[in-house]
Amino acid sequence: MAEVAPIPMIASSIRTIRGDASKRKLAALAGSLGLFMAGNPLPVHAVATAARVPDFQIVESVPEATGYGEPGLPRTQAVWLQMIHGAQQRIDIAAFYIADEPGGPLSPVLDALVDRARHGVAVRILVDQDMLKENQVSIDQLRQAPGIDLQVLPVKALTGGVLHAKYMVVDGTSVFVGSQNWDWRALDQIHEIGARINNPRFAQTFEAAFEFDWQLARQPDLPKAAERAVAPPSFQPVTAMDPVLLDAGGNDPLVAFPAFSPPSLMPRWISAEQPALVNMIEASQHTLRIQVMTLSAIRQFGPHGWWADIDTAVRDAAARGVQVRIIVADWALREPMQAYLKSLAVLPNVGVRYSQLPPSPRGFIPYARVEHAKYAVADDRSVYIGTGNWEWSYFHTTVDASVFVQGNAPAKTLIDIFDRDWNGPYVTAIAPGEHYEPPRTH
Repeated sequence: MAEVAPIPMIASSIRTIRGDASKRKLAALAGSLGLFMAGNPLPVHAVATAARVPDFQIVESVPEATGYGEPGLPRTQAVWLQMIHGAQQRIDIAAFYIADEPGGPLSPVLDALVDRARHGVAVRILVDQDMLKENQVSIDQLRQAPGIDLQVLPVKALTGGVLHAKYMVVDGTSVFVGSQNWDWRALDQIHEIGARINNPRFAQTFEAAFEFDWQLARQPDLPKAAERAVAPPSFQPVTAMDPVLLDAGGNDPLVAFPAFSPPSLMPRWISAEQPALVNMIEASQHTLRIQVMTLSAIRQFGPHGWWADIDTAVRDAAARGVQVRIIVADWALREPMQAYLKSLAVLPNVGVRYSQLPPSPRGFIPYARVEHAKYAVADDRSVYIGTGNWEWSYFHTTVDASVFVQGNAPAKTLIDIFDRDWNGPYVTAIAPGEHYEPPRTH
């Protein structure tokens, strides 16, 4: 087998192909990348399509009265409104729940959805059954709006989990995915990280995953509905073996693919999150930064026991000399999660800190003022942005989604966000011999 250049070298080579670059050169590079990604080379048309539709943005939600906020990054509400206002044909949304506050920052977003539906855009919204009681008012208002079709996915009955994903697909060309729930608090009271990706094949892959769950929600005969939903799509899905090239606006192309959870509630022809995340951690060489609300290898939901996959990858990275830095939310201080985090903090090359945001100027807000982002950066080139926390159930029973990206630009942005938090006033190092009180959440 021919020797294959690693992804950073391929990206460096692509930087030299500009202007009148030939498809032949792009195809050669795509073939090398495909061999690197397990023998399935990128087709020429996929590379050309990615080059013609370059767009990748990291999007941040900034809690008011805090020091968060990466300069120059777009904010969640503005990006959602731009995507919705620009929709011409259809909008598909998977949301854990929808919680509006009259006059709050989510109200213009929901108003924009209703307006686009009124003007002929087909709007489909999929929400979790278990959370209906928490957001019935907002759900009822959307159900009554002409042109909006809202379905409930009974994930608890299917796997014991929930629909925890938070993503939006517009016109089969643009995707938003990230930690942001469709909750007014996620726009100005919680720290969140998401990504907007403009690429038709990438968006169609998300749309196919949405369609799979949509059919499960619509059909009372779930097994037969699932059989119909797993039919191979008419397009070439974006996978870990067959990623797309994106452009973040600089000279370095990005290699990206989506991944989904759980395997039992996703088409067999899209990539699963857990193995992709393990691969990313195992490939780290120098520094691994992880920021997630909760992290534990102790299974509390589903079969009790030890979840070794992510835990082993993290511990092995530290044993190889990788500097592992982990930030969790103060909500992760409940037991036995606190004990698990201490078991990581005691290891050489591992630092664990928890983040505690200051109260809102308006007083206590239930389920807010928390570090809710879910992302990781390996070295200075590999990025993961997801919708799920790092516990067994989020990968095996819960519906979640993510984007994996290879590229210096998004890695640098997330490193800046992470390091500002790591060195900032809101974090406390977890010491194995200390005890930390979990905060009030509601």
